[in-house]
Amino acid sequence: MRPFKKEEKERSRMRKWVCMIVMAGLIAGGCSSETSMPTDSKQQPVTEQKQETGNSEGDQKQENQSATVRQIILDDQFLKLLAKNEISGFDIHIGMKRDEVSALYGKVTKQDYWDGGRYEVFEKLKSALIFFDGQDRVYGIDLAGLHLNETNLDTIRKNLGVPVSEEKSMVDQDYVMFFEAGDNSVFISAKDEQSPADKIRVINKKMIEESPQKE
Repeated sequence: MRPFKKEEKERSRMRKWVCMIVMAGLIAGGCSSETSMPTDSKQQPVTEQKQETGNSEGDQKQENQSATVRQIILDDQFLKLLAKNEISGFDIHIGMKRDEVSALYGKVTKQDYWDGGRYEVFEKLKSALIFFDGQDRVYGIDLAGLHLNETNLDTIRKNLGVPVSEEKSMVDQDYVMFFEAGDNSVFISAKDEQSPADKIRVINKKMIEESPQKE
């Protein structure tokens, strides 16, 4: 009887060991499934990176849009609108205040004198000189040809009509077409009569005579 009891005890121990091994395997399996979770979590930054890339592309598009050059429309309505101090296609008009220009084009980056007047350059308005009178109103603008929607001199004559005068400038030898619109004088310049227009200047002489620039 005693040997039988010893065998039974051994078998009981063996069952306990088997149960312990099975439980250990289950626990190990549970741990391995838990350790697989961070693998998914590591993929999240990739998604965020894609989103950031998308945002940067959107910002780039906005920067490109903000850098778009505004162009003056030299059509048959240009002189009629300018007689009212409005500049077709352009968001600066004659008589606009300095702070209104700054709201559109940022701070002033340069001040200097040219052709008898002090001009200012704004950080977001390239190839443009803006002149202000004594009341901080725009009385003149000087824009490079990239701000013109039309640069062919023959087409400009056709659209605007016969110039008051057109001749070679004694100052810089440019070919200049001169127009009038109300109190505004318009000068459209080119290298010569066969070249495209490369500059336009609008000056309201009445404003600057009534309110000279501040010293």
